[in-house]
Amino acid sequence: MLKNKVCGIKGMGFYMPEKKVSIKELAKQSGIPEFVVDALGAETVREANADEYPSDMAIKAALDALENGDVDPLDIDTIIYCGAGVPDYILPHTAGKIQHAIGAKNAFAFDISQGCCGMLTAIQLAKGYISLGEGINNVMLVTGDKWSQFTRFHSADSVFFGDGGGAAIFSKGHGDFSPLSTEIITKGEFYDLWCVQAGALRHPASRETLESKDMHTYVCLDLDRARHEFKDIYVPDLINAVKGALKKCSLEPSDVSYFDMVNNNLKVQEIIMNKLGIPVEKSSAGYLQRFGHFGGQDIFLNLHMAKKEKKIKKGDIIVMLTAGIGFSWGSAVFQY
Repeated sequence: MLKNKVCGIKGMGFYMPEKKVSIKELAKQSGIPEFVVDALGAETVREANADEYPSDMAIKAALDALENGDVDPLDIDTIIYCGAGVPDYILPHTAGKIQHAIGAKNAFAFDISQGCCGMLTAIQLAKGYISLGEGINNVMLVTGDKWSQFTRFHSADSVFFGDGGGAAIFSKGHGDFSPLSTEIITKGEFYDLWCVQAGALRHPASRETLESKDMHTYVCLDLDRARHEFKDIYVPDLINAVKGALKKCSLEPSDVSYFDMVNNNLKVQEIIMNKLGIPVEKSSAGYLQRFGHFGGQDIFLNLHMAKKEKKIKKGDIIVMLTAGIGFSWGSAVFQY
């Protein structure tokens, strides 16, 4: 029995830089074999200008969401910034800048840090705030990422990252895209398997860290562990997240009308859908190929495109699935 339809997505917005970079060309520069690139599925990623930063892209996405949802910025009660990568500054938080820039002066604002699982995690927060009945009616989730600045050729351990921003406004009583449930799994033993080492307190900026490229780039610290111990649980926990979210609203994989997954690896997506018994044509795989991966906003861009291209209809059950450094796996169930 479907339950907890207390809010829905009233507006979504995005910003994607104009510059497209070929993943095959990036792979050549970083020494990644072509067969690995073919398995990833994406053809290009976007690259921001030198003077564009995560907050700039997040602000553009937030303004786009306000326009698309016909929402007055003064009606936004809460802003949750969900940047997956390195922000403009270590301190202060980014959400305050966005609140001021978009004119949402009635909103309180804060950041969360959950990697590419950030926006999905914030779905639960948005629904929770609205459910409290304390006058919070509109919650904006927003993010911006500039992976090109702290990765080598946009990549880290054969995953390619693009730049861009995304936003979604959850509104009380709105009927479209109602979040029904979420399931998030964290395995902290992998919390620093991928990281940017320098710049914070453990490795403060110094001559030594500046001279080491690895200290200021997003890298895997233990490739052997990543390709064995972590790889063994990565797909099973993605599947566990989906099944857990569906179970919370008494649904099965066979009830899913549309499968919306983070745009990082086509082969992995196909494996998961096969194990769940969901046909690939009911998925966001085509958007992975068109847009590539640019953070936690992937799943919202896919949803926006599926609505725009009429791949989903009212009443459909939609499953979102993503994962992020730290390390967490997350799934959410929506009804359109």
